[in-house]
Amino acid sequence: MNTSVFKSGYIGLVGRTNVGKSTLINKVLDKNVVITSGKAQTTRNRINCIYNTEDVQAIFVDCPGFFKPRNLLGEKLNGIIYEVLKDVDIIAVMADISSSIGPGDRYVFEQIRNRKKPRFLVLNKVDLCGTVEKKAMNAKISEILEEFNFFDDAITISAKTGENIENLLAKLFSRLPEGPKYYPEGVITDLPLDKLIAEIVREKLANNLFEELPHSVSVEVANRKTKSTSKGEEIVEIECTIFVEKKSHKSIIIGSSGSMIKKIGELSRIEIEQLLQSKVFLQLWVKVMENWTRNSSYLSRMGY
Repeated sequence: MNTSVFKSGYIGLVGRTNVGKSTLINKVLDKNVVITSGKAQTTRNRINCIYNTEDVQAIFVDCPGFFKPRNLLGEKLNGIIYEVLKDVDIIAVMADISSSIGPGDRYVFEQIRNRKKPRFLVLNKVDLCGTVEKKAMNAKISEILEEFNFFDDAITISAKTGENIENLLAKLFSRLPEGPKYYPEGVITDLPLDKLIAEIVREKLANNLFEELPHSVSVEVANRKTKSTSKGEEIVEIECTIFVEKKSHKSIIIGSSGSMIKKIGELSRIEIEQLLQSKVFLQLWVKVMENWTRNSSYLSRMGY
């Protein structure tokens, strides 16, 4: 008779922008499930990512980073974070240990102070710390935990290299409640396929455009269908619309003689083919929708 206890639950990853939440999830799952970029507002959705062992199913919830809203989209993104904080079983707050804990981090810490559930402080980017910083790290962590004494524990990791992630997982999983398998084997995310495809395109845009432009770019799959070639091979035809707020943004994305849109298309197609395990014919269209980040109808259509 098997007497082992099966644990399951939701672990919310929160923090300010660019602290490595999405990078950590991709490292844990050993797949590029959620998009990453050095630009703020890269993550715009609540994304459930499923990690399975024999006796654990942990659903890591990636969500946007905390930041000061500049428009309706920003307000919607912050709203997603507050919903995640209410829903999850465990809260893992990420911060960058290679830099100082600033006002943005402290704001995030205060948002979870009175949450009655396990709370862990995950200090990422230890790989960027030099010898001097590492020697002073324990004292730095003690100061943080003294000021914010509601954390159950603090763990230093590198989401990039994988350093100490096994220890982090062990601590998180120890606090998961007993529960069922919420998702069947083989499912690693509940994000719809069209949304995954759109996110791949948006990642390529974020990583190849100027600093400010990614904030005003959105991607939507307009059409997706599977066909057979004359040789009997399967090919997936996909049309994506890239929405921007200004005509000047459209010109930047298209690039000189179409060079940028061609680059984005090639990079996206390669990754989408890996996702679908099929040949892909990808078409990208750029459309100006003025002030879409302030348009409640459009944001509702996009699920915000």
